[in-house]
Amino acid sequence: MRGSRRRRAARYVEAVVADAHTGQAWDVWEADFEILAAIADYFWVRLFHQTTSWGLDAGIPAVHRGARDSISARGLGLLRLLADQREVDLTQEVARRYREAADEAQNVDRVHVTTATALGDAELGDLRDRLTAPGRTLRLTTDIDPALLGGFVVRRGDDVLDLSVHARLQALASTLR
Repeated sequence: MRGSRRRRAARYVEAVVADAHTGQAWDVWEADFEILAAIADYFWVRLFHQTTSWGLDAGIPAVHRGARDSISARGLGLLRLLADQREVDLTQEVARRYREAADEAQNVDRVHVTTATALGDAELGDLRDRLTAPGRTLRLTTDIDPALLGGFVVRRGDDVLDLSVHARLQALASTLR
């Protein structure tokens, strides 16, 4: 992302974080960004909001109806601002940066674990206990990938710990070459 786009995205994030902090609306904004990111993903919506020949006043209510009233007035206001400025394409970057700032402000760690088979409640509880840092809140998501053959892969931000059987077999194969 070019410097000026980065700065513009940072200004939106700064405003949203200030609003979230003042109104204790962290979760509301997070839910809104899920919807806003989905909206921004659709090419036709992006095109609609970046085309000057279509009126903004007609587009925002249509998006609001399409989101089935699951977006807050705050989120709709941000969408209107992004559309007014023809910067709907910044939505993903603003959402990503907001999540990082919100997690930092609330002492939240997001961890994603992929396993070869489903985890039981006891295993999931043990994993949650091991991954939760003191004074932090853990938001743990999991999924299953049978291709791992066994073990698991842990992702926390940009850090990846791959303790899968598949990774071990690949490492073994590369040493044998």
